[in-house]
Amino acid sequence: MRLLHTSDWHLGQDFYKFDRSFEHRRFLDGVLATLVDEKIDVLLIAGDVFDVSNPPASAQRMFFEFLAEAKRRVPHLQTVVIAGNHDSGARLEAPAELLRNFAVTVVGRVVSTPQGIMSAEPFLVPLFSTSDSSKPAAVCLAVPFLKNADVQWSDQNCSYPEAVVRCYRQAIAEAKAKFGDELPLIALGHLHARGGQNSKDSERPIIIGGEESVPLAELADELSYIALGHLHLAQEVSGRAHIRYSGSPLPMSFSEINYAHQMVVVELNGEREISLKQIRIARPVEFLRCPSRALGIDEVLTELSSLEYPSVEVQQQPYLEVPVKLSGPVPELRNQIETVLKNKNVRLVKVSPQRSQEAEDSPAGKRDRPIGLDSLRSLDPLTVMSDLHQRKYQSRPDDELLRAFQEVLIGVSLEGAQ
Repeated sequence: MRLLHTSDWHLGQDFYKFDRSFEHRRFLDGVLATLVDEKIDVLLIAGDVFDVSNPPASAQRMFFEFLAEAKRRVPHLQTVVIAGNHDSGARLEAPAELLRNFAVTVVGRVVSTPQGIMSAEPFLVPLFSTSDSSKPAAVCLAVPFLKNADVQWSDQNCSYPEAVVRCYRQAIAEAKAKFGDELPLIALGHLHARGGQNSKDSERPIIIGGEESVPLAELADELSYIALGHLHLAQEVSGRAHIRYSGSPLPMSFSEINYAHQMVVVELNGEREISLKQIRIARPVEFLRCPSRALGIDEVLTELSSLEYPSVEVQQQPYLEVPVKLSGPVPELRNQIETVLKNKNVRLVKVSPQRSQEAEDSPAGKRDRPIGLDSLRSLDPLTVMSDLHQRKYQSRPDDELLRAFQEVLIGVSLEGAQ
């Protein structure tokens, strides 16, 4: 039996307001080709199918068209999908009955009681090989993203990570009771596994206000493979080759510019024996950082003026981040950069100002450093707004905006006095 592990598609994502449907379609075309070329029996999608809980209709249509085409190209294909923290589990499960006609199983939600999850039965998905469809060759434990509220059980004083492990243990026990001890168990999960490496900018914290990394290595000896989603860097966890994040197929931020994006082919050769193969994903659109490190504005403009890229459709033009070293405010910085980039066939998505040491030591720079709650009362709202405007737009707010902001402040003060 051959399985393809992928996750974190984030369909429907806009990258700094640029539509990414071209990139997502190219990726999905690659998945379809891999399903055929690698003779895949089961497709595992480990959460974050969509970028937001209420995705645009175009993204949903792209997903459903993919599932239909996958089944057309590989008639025996089974697909198992779980919800991630970006997905709405209820929305993902809504067409579940219809999708069963395409051998697609979707698990989006958990039903809990004060004593724990009601049953692991909805998570248990028997997997069949093409050589013998009369009996399962393995069982998938399709556990979706578990919200904090899903595991707040009144009879247990345990942490979130402990509660998640308890859910998997229950699923393992029920799978063995139903299918016997001989079948390989394949776990799906969308979580932060202990020992996993985060991306810098693009992964939303799963649990607010507490330790969230789950010690999945405790389950390693009971599971043949653990297919994970959430962390965007493709990696194995805690030195265990069979506990693995497939990673995101596309960069979600410039912190992922050097990631080697991939899918993982998992071949089951027996009850416990597996072999793994990484399938590299070609990047449909280049991520470009120019200059490679922050320089002064004049040097930056000189480097940008030498950029040369062939004329292509806008959706194929490279995304560009421009790091700039600043010692103080530079009025109309973005406009200067955009002027130099005119007709350069790149898309400017981000100007990243970095302050020099002199700027950090200045009064304005010191204001940027973390302060205690007691100091918040001393901050001038107008100064804070001006500083934020400078950070975001690389210019000070104009007089009209300042007057409007002052009117808002006056209105708030009057309401507070009433």
